[in-house]
Amino acid sequence: MNNDSSAKIKELTKKAELFGLHKNNQLPESNAKILDSADRAKRLLSTEELNILCKRSHSDASKLEELQNILPRLIDEAKDILLRRFPEIIEPGGSLYPKERAEACWRDCFHFARISIYGTAAGNTDITDKEGVKAVQELYSILEVPVNALMICLKELQVKCREIYSESTQQKDLELLDGCFNHLVATMESMQ
Repeated sequence: MNNDSSAKIKELTKKAELFGLHKNNQLPESNAKILDSADRAKRLLSTEELNILCKRSHSDASKLEELQNILPRLIDEAKDILLRRFPEIIEPGGSLYPKERAEACWRDCFHFARISIYGTAAGNTDITDKEGVKAVQELYSILEVPVNALMICLKELQVKCREIYSESTQQKDLELLDGCFNHLVATMESMQ
């Protein structure tokens, strides 16, 4: 990789911000600060943060907390489905080879689920930042990120999360969560 490419990647990395809900001026400032703080730290929401956000959106904070607690397992299940369907993807020459490339894909899946949970807690499915998405798209293109593999994992993760909600009667929450995932799927499709 030459110096120009390296500089471009560094520049795009700074701008590549998928999540943008915290910039929504219709959110109370306190909620926007919670979302911004959690997103900057790339972490899941605390119990207290979930309760504050869900108080306004009327989403079920305990169900979202349950989902957050099992998220690593759900990501592993989505990953396993992808690898069963396309085992060659992690072999030499595959789009998720070497191992570091695959690990980056699994991390992106975590971040997609994390921001979908943010949107569900906040009661809003329009969770992306349009300018940040453009930078992500350009970065993915330069790095030749296998968007198709990410989309498969994202859709499988959505199915796994939906199964958690199918055990409850929180139809509104399921629609919000699905809406967040659908928004991300549409965003990813625009990158292909």
